[in-house]
Formats: sequence, structure tokens, C-alpha cells
Amino acid sequence: MLVKALEERADTAPDRTALECEGVELTFREAHERANRLARHLVALGVGPDSVVAVMLPRSTDLLVTLLAVLKAGGAYLALDPEHPAERVTFQVRDAAPVVLVTSARIDADRTDLGIARVVLDDPATAETLAALPAGHLADAERAAPAGPEDLAYVIYTSGSTGTPKGVEIPVRALHNLLEAMRERLALGPGDRMLSVTTATFDMSVPELFLPYYTGARAVIAPRATGQDPRELGDLIVRREIGTAQATPTHWHMLATVSPEALRGLRILIGGEALPEKLAATLLELGAEVVQWYGPTETTVWSTVHPVTTPEAAAVIGKPLRDTRLYVLDEDLAPVEPGTEGELFIAGAGVARGYLNRPELTAERFLPDRSGAGTGLMYRTGDVVRMRPDGDLEYVGRADHQVKLHGFRVELGEIEAALERSEDVDQAAATVREDRPGDRRLVAYVTAAAGRVPDVKELRDSMARTLPLYMVPSAVVALEEFPLTPNGKLDRKALPAPVVGHNAMVETHLTQSELMLSRLFAEVLGVEQVGPRDSFFDLGGSSVLAARLLARVRAEMDLELPIRMLVESPTPAELSRRLTGEEPQDSFAVLLPLMTKGSARPLFCMRHLGGTAWCYGVLAQHFSLHYPIYGLQSHTFQESGTPVDSISAMAADYADRIRGVQPHGPYRILGWSFGGVLAHAVAAEFQKRGEEIEFLGVFNTNPHITDKEDRDEQGLIELILLINGKDLADYERPLTYEDIAEFADMATNYAWRGRKSAAETFVETMLTDLGAWKNHRPEKYSGTMHLFAADPSPVAETASSEAWAPYVAGEIVRHELGCGHEEMLSSPRVLRKAAEIVTGHLGD
Repeated sequence: MLVKALEERADTAPDRTALECEGVELTFREAHERANRLARHLVALGVGPDSVVAVMLPRSTDLLVTLLAVLKAGGAYLALDPEHPAERVTFQVRDAAPVVLVTSARIDADRTDLGIARVVLDDPATAETLAALPAGHLADAERAAPAGPEDLAYVIYTSGSTGTPKGVEIPVRALHNLLEAMRERLALGPGDRMLSVTTATFDMSVPELFLPYYTGARAVIAPRATGQDPRELGDLIVRREIGTAQATPTHWHMLATVSPEALRGLRILIGGEALPEKLAATLLELGAEVVQWYGPTETTVWSTVHPVTTPEAAAVIGKPLRDTRLYVLDEDLAPVEPGTEGELFIAGAGVARGYLNRPELTAERFLPDRSGAGTGLMYRTGDVVRMRPDGDLEYVGRADHQVKLHGFRVELGEIEAALERSEDVDQAAATVREDRPGDRRLVAYVTAAAGRVPDVKELRDSMARTLPLYMVPSAVVALEEFPLTPNGKLDRKALPAPVVGHNAMVETHLTQSELMLSRLFAEVLGVEQVGPRDSFFDLGGSSVLAARLLARVRAEMDLELPIRMLVESPTPAELSRRLTGEEPQDSFAVLLPLMTKGSARPLFCMRHLGGTAWCYGVLAQHFSLHYPIYGLQSHTFQESGTPVDSISAMAADYADRIRGVQPHGPYRILGWSFGGVLAHAVAAEFQKRGEEIEFLGVFNTNPHITDKEDRDEQGLIELILLINGKDLADYERPLTYEDIAEFADMATNYAWRGRKSAAETFVETMLTDLGAWKNHRPEKYSGTMHLFAADPSPVAETASSEAWAPYVAGEIVRHELGCGHEEMLSSPRVLRKAAEIVTGHLGD
């Protein structure tokens, strides 16, 4: 019997360390004595054969001790996750009807109030009760009944296609067979250390917790936060000298990306989802051995094993474990020829008893063993395989709509059923997409019920409240209708990729770390640009992409980003504060550093008519990190009392400030809108000082003010209202600063703290600039000027090469960007094109 085998192993070396977690170590003797006392207490509470004990504990040494105690008492454990939605936990408790809940005071009391008796392990009263009980192994006479091989060992819930999770009943016989099979294959023993990283509600946790104990090795239990952070997990593997670790391909991918050195010489056990060839190649290069395991929850974690020796063998799931029989059958349940695809059925000692309280579903999935061996069952996996000439099985795919994602089995039907409960939804479909290599995401699609408009964000939020995180789609997409195949079925392959919506407009000045993080977010997520308040996960971030981001942050910023920090602070702005402690600089300083990293000569960007240079923070995302970027802003914000009200004076001061960063040329200068006039003036000023200009870029402006730009106070307020989409016909009175207060405050991200309001300050800045522009007589610039032209718009004329010709003694190179004036520094397409043109004319 399993319990007897565990006890005999412990008694052979009672003082050897059996398990550890966060500095707490227990010997085999200590672990068994604690488990024996708790087992006696559980028996006294009514636990016996086939009775269920709910366990809701943090990952700790107490977790394994408690699971041992349940088995010793003759019961079956049901692991509950306090982070799962309350509705799901309540269903499992109602369905499994546990006798008692074993928990900890470290878990919120409202999560453990499940209407059943509780044993709080770290409660002083519990400790006193347990201390009074004998510590020796239990005799059969102390149990409610002697344990048998068909008694339940644990109940574990998996996703259900009808929307209802189903509890799989695993008997002691099956658990014992799994541990003995893995012991035979891996030859673990005293002196070996195996990592335990998987949550106890996922069946891969079973060998991680029990196998080291069964073989006399040491179980190193990773705390939950460590298990979720590939850098911390890599550190744990190295620090605790772990030799064997088991994880899903997703988890191994994260580790190989962030902490590859931790995998050197490691025995890598992998399973739970399909192994990509590229990942197999990486793991073979790093690890001492790569062993692939396959099996559904219903056949007790693993049923086949295969040593991976080449990347091309990544799809091979191998041969059966001990006392396991594999059948590859056709639709009539007849064997198929070797090399022919068929559905895999599994029989033998590892097969579960069935589904708890689901006799019809049990009869559908658990069929009589075709070998005719007694009353045994064979499980219908739904997996399509083929037998290779060498007798190994090769995984082909699924015969139904069940998928494995990050190691978790997900019934797409359960997600679809959850969505269709909404009154706004007519139909729902879910699928796993891989629009970028290695980035598998769960995406859901809905069509609207008659007269309703689904709110996709609310639908996703609703699912997050009722489903585990791994079952919440990364995106919900509303479609007018679903694509169909010629025979009228849903064409899942034709479902469109989700379009990520986000706000990449720079509403305020970014610190350098915010700008760098925005760039790295965009790079990793594969989007054009990212704003400071865009959430990594709302933009489609996944665990795999999070691992890539961690690696990029380490490489580019020399900072360690824990994944839990990314979860808690998922925007560049929030993350910047926590990572660096960097507070925003003075967003209204005349010289504004946007990005100082990089060894190339800087780009100096002249502010627009509103006075700020923040818009270049978005442009900076499209330049290589090689280029430092600075903005020059209006002197009006300094409220000095002495206005700088001529372009020549502005240019002279800007040149002085630029020299403080770069004492001598050649200089690189550009400006958009009114900033183009300033850029030309600054370039001419530098040439008067004998300095060289390497690049001058003027973005859609002309040397002299036009009627569209020449506005008085009322006209400027009108302009701000137009830019913000307001209809001037709605204002049948003289306009006031109050009419644009909201837009001015938003434009400064409510950061302006001057003597006058943001609205009045912005208009005053514009009036000063317009007056300077009207009085400006441009000097001649000698050299090439790059003129970036936009289409005519209500707010600005298109740039004219002819108008600039008298003021440029050299070539005017015109670049048509095919956009409106405002799009020049907001449209990702235009920004990318502009950055390519600029960098293409620089000498780096």
C-alpha cells in the first residue's frame, strides 16, 4: 500500500531532510510525526475512506505534511486555490462535500468560510490539540476502516465543456502506480533534489510533491511568488542545487528566456502541453537530460514517457509507463494500422474511477477496457496520435475543442458557455491563437444578441470574476457574424486576430525610464507604440511575453523586474516608479531630456505652438536606443516676468542650452509645426557661431505665418475646441478659458501648477509665439533642409518648398508623409516612416 511504502521509506533514513521551503526544513521523521498527529485529528473529525478533506494552504512545508496526513487518515484531498474566484471554489466544495477544511490564518478568513469545519494549522488552539496526539504511524485500528487500493487519494477539478467543472476521482492504486513508474524511470533517491513549483490544484503538482518523498529525495517547494517569477525561480534552482525539475513548456520557455544559466546541467521533465521544436532545441542545449511526459488528468498525471534527444522528436510522446496500456482506435473503436492517425485510449493501473457525481459523463469517457481484463476501464483521451515504426506514439492534435494552455487543460466550451450567459451575447466561440511564434493566447469571440451591444471589456472582467485566470481570454472580440465553413460549421481558422486598442498619445512628459519601458512594451508586444498608462496585459501581454519583457528590461535597463511587480503595476508609468523610484522631472523646463541613453550625437527637438515638446516622447519610441533625444520648450512656462518674445531671442537661448549638452557641432535639429520655424532659426544661429549642422528637419510648417495660423485669443480657443472634436455651432456666445479648461488640464495631465490656469497659460504661450512668428524675418541657412510635408488641413497649410527656398542656401529635400498635420506626431505609421527617414540621413 502507498502509505506503508511512504512510511517505510521515511523510517530507513529518518534524519535525512525530506522537504524544505523558504528556509524551513523538515526531516522525514519530523514530517511524518506532524502528519501522523494531524491524521489522528482528521480521523477524529470523521475522515475515512472516500471522505474528502479540502486543503487551502500557502505553498509551504505544511502543504505536503497535510496531504500526507489526509492519505494516512484514509481520506482524499481536494486542493483549493484561494486566488480562484469564490464562485468556483464554492461549487467545488458543494460538489465534493468535504468533511473538513485544513487551512491557515495566512489566508483571508472570508476565503476559508465555506460552511464546513475548519482546521487552522497555525492557530494556537490547533497546535495545542495536535501536540497532545501520538506521533507514531497510525495502525489500521485507529482508522475508520483499513485503507484499500480503490479508495480515493485525491479529487481534482478540470474544465468542463458544458461550463461546469468536473471532479476527477483518483484512487490510491493509481497514485501509487505513478510514483513507482517515475521512480523506475528517473532513479531518484537520497541525495537528489527535486523542485516543486506547480500549484496543488493542477495535477502536475502530484509527482513534484510526492515523488521525492517516495524515493527518499528532497522536495524543494518554491513559494507561489517565486514560482511565478522566472528570475527568482532560476536563482532558487541554482542556490538550492536542484537537480531535477518538472514544468510545462510555457514555464520552461520563461526560464530559458530569463534565467538560462539556471538550466545548465538540470534534468528537465516537461509535459502538460505540446513541446515546440525550437524550445526543445534550447532545452537540449542547456539541460543534462530532457524527458517528455504525457497524460491526461483522468489517467493520473502521466501515462507515457519519452527521452527527447533531438528537436525533431518534440512531438513524440513515447511509450507507456508500467502497468499502462495504450490503444489507438478509429471511430468504431477498432485498432488502426501503425502510422495511421487515431484516437488514443488509455487503460491500466493509472485510470481514474471516473467523474465525481457525473455518472453519465463517466460512462461516456470511461469505457470497458478492450483487453477484457476484469472490470477495468479505458479512458477516451480525445487526443489524436499515430504509432511510429519504433513503437513510440506521436501526438497529432485534438479530436474535440479541448486545448492545453500553459499546462492547464481548458475546455473551450466552458469559456463559451460563460460568455453566452450574458444577455448581450447571442453566440460565443473561443480558440487558442499563435499569431506570434511561441505566444499562444486564449481569445474569445462573440456576436450580439438582438438589440444588444456587447461590452467586450465588461465581458472579460465578468469572466475574470468567475473563472480561473488561466481560463480568462486575453481578448474578447465582437463580430457581426461568425465565419462558417462550406458545410455551415464555425470556421475557427477564419476568426480574425484581435486588434489591440490602446492609448499611445503622450499626455504628459515621460521620465526616461517611462519612455524606455514604453519602447520595450511595444517591442515585446509587437505593437507600434505604447503610452505611459497602457496596461501590458490589456495590450495582450501573456506569461511568455512577460518573460521576454523581463529579459529585455534586464538587458537594456540593467534592472531586475520581478514578474509580480509587472502584474501589480502593469503600465510604464506605474512600473517606472517602482523599478527606479524615478519621479517625473519638471515637465515644463526649457531643456527637457527625453532620452539620454545612447552614444550617438543627440537629436534636439523644437516645441510646437502650445509650448511643450512632449509629443517627441512618442517619436522617440520609433528611434533606435542609440540616439539621445532632447526637447526645447517655451520660456513662458517659467513665468519669469521677462517674456522671450522674438524667434531670434528664442533661438539664441536654445543654442546656449543645447551647447550645455553638446558643446560643439555637428548638430541635429528638427521641429514640428511652429517648431519647424524654430529649428530653422536655431540652425542659422549655430552657423553664425561657426558651428556645423548635420541634419535639419522641418515638419510641415512655412517660414511665414498663414491665415490659418494667425489667430487671436478667440481664434486660439476655437482651434483648441476644433482639435478636441467640438462643434463651434454649440457655442453661441464669446468663448472663455473655461470652455477649454478641461482640455488644457488633460493636455498637461493636471501637472501645471503655475500662477495662471493651464488654459490661460497655453493661450498666452500661443499668442506670444504667433506674435514672434509674424515679426520674424528668417535668416538664410546654408545646407540641406529636410522638409516633411502633410496634407492640407483645417488647422495648417501644407509645407511649401517654394516658400522656404529664399531662406535655404542648399537643397530642400521634400518628404511627403501622406497624413494630416496632427497625425505627424501621433500616427504610428507616420512616426515610423519619419524616424526611418531621419535615421537614414544621419551618419551613424
